Amino acid sequence: MRLLLLLLFVLVCTCVRAQRVLLFEKLTSSKSERVYEGDMLRFRMKGDKFWQEGYIREMRPDIQALVINDRYVLLDEIESVYQGNTIATKLGYGLITFGAGWSVFAALGYATDKDPSTSYSVDDALVTATSVGAGYLLIKVLGTRKFRPGKFRRLRIVDISF
Repeated sequence: MRLLLLLLFVLVCTCVRAQRVLLFEKLTSSKSERVYEGDMLRFRMKGDKFWQEGYIREMRPDIQALVINDRYVLLDEIESVYQGNTIATKLGYGLITFGAGWSVFAALGYATDKDPSTSYSVDDALVTATSVGAGYLLIKVLGTRKFRPGKFRRLRIVDISF
């Protein structure tokens, strides 16, 4: 029985592929973020204006390349990697919703109060414009986290099998 378990263990260990990790390293930090094979990666290549995304099928540490969407992507050709939204995105969408709600409810309130002396005023439009503008700026300026390899940051594939 023990021999059978030992053979099964050896068979499983030889069939399991080596574990490879994509590291997002910063010069000033001792910790690095990790991405594994099978994870989704959204990135932009140098010279492109659009984002590409796909699952990492394979990592090649010998040539520092990823296999995404059945093609090789060299790490040196990646301009930036999308790492998700920040709290500023949620705050920005909240401000835009607040501004739009202010405008809609002010217009509905003035239309249904049956008082001819009240109307949608410049103050209501200013509150709406300020809130929507501030929310839009928050989303555009502080809304996304991106990792841009350069002088003090790098992408690296490491084989951590032993």
